[in-house]
Amino acid sequence: MTAMPLLTPLLSLVDSPATSEVEYVVGGSALNGSARDDAAHLLADESMTIACGRQPALDWWRTRRDGGSAQVGNKLKTLESIVGVAFGLPRKPKNVDHVQGHVAELLWNRLVNERTVCRDGRQLVRAHPIKMDALEPGGDGLVVYQDCQGTLVYRLWEIKKHDAKAGISSTINTASKQLRDRGDQYLSKLAGPETLTEDLALGDLYANMIEWWWDRSNRAGVGVSVGTSDHHAPTRPTTFGSIRTQFPAFTEASQTESIVVAVPDFPGFADRVKEIVWSGL
Repeated sequence: MTAMPLLTPLLSLVDSPATSEVEYVVGGSALNGSARDDAAHLLADESMTIACGRQPALDWWRTRRDGGSAQVGNKLKTLESIVGVAFGLPRKPKNVDHVQGHVAELLWNRLVNERTVCRDGRQLVRAHPIKMDALEPGGDGLVVYQDCQGTLVYRLWEIKKHDAKAGISSTINTASKQLRDRGDQYLSKLAGPETLTEDLALGDLYANMIEWWWDRSNRAGVGVSVGTSDHHAPTRPTTFGSIRTQFPAFTEASQTESIVVAVPDFPGFADRVKEIVWSGL
């Protein structure tokens, strides 16, 4: 296989207008043909990279995906154990909502890692990897940045898939309320362990993360990301208004962010990612 492209240029992301109270990007409506398959391959590989880490199973999976021999015995069982968490197996697949939720998280994961510099000048320091089980309780995404003054700040994200008859604003509203009601709990699960391994400025950030959340400090912020089909793509800034409504104390637009990836036939795209992952078994 040729080297995987970046996801961001494949999605033709469009920035929110400067007057928007929420800083957002929307894209994906033109993802068709070979670019669509490139994106699906990228996300499948990303999912397995996160799931496997440095385990040899990643090389086994890539070899099989690229046409090599299948693993047998306990090596195959190892691969099935890893793949099954997010996608299930051909003989026992996960339900479609589970798979689509995971693909929505993979889209967010790639985009925040590729966005090394934000519009307000923040530079990416660390994006926590997503969970392999989209239904596992806890926060979906946590990203640490360094602002233009050299201060570390963070953004806590909620990630959803949208495939309902109601408008996408309803899903953004649900996610915003979830962050409002449970954000402190999400941070409680994430921050404590990091204080044992991180020191200096990064350790200080994790040590104070929850208090800054309650303070609605300028070192904190939120984001909502949604994966959906192109006909649900938002067309006006008011679609994102619930994020600011739930977090009025975050006064800078960059403290309330959103990403919407709206591709043609999102359920079909998620199925294609799953098929590629299964091809490595």
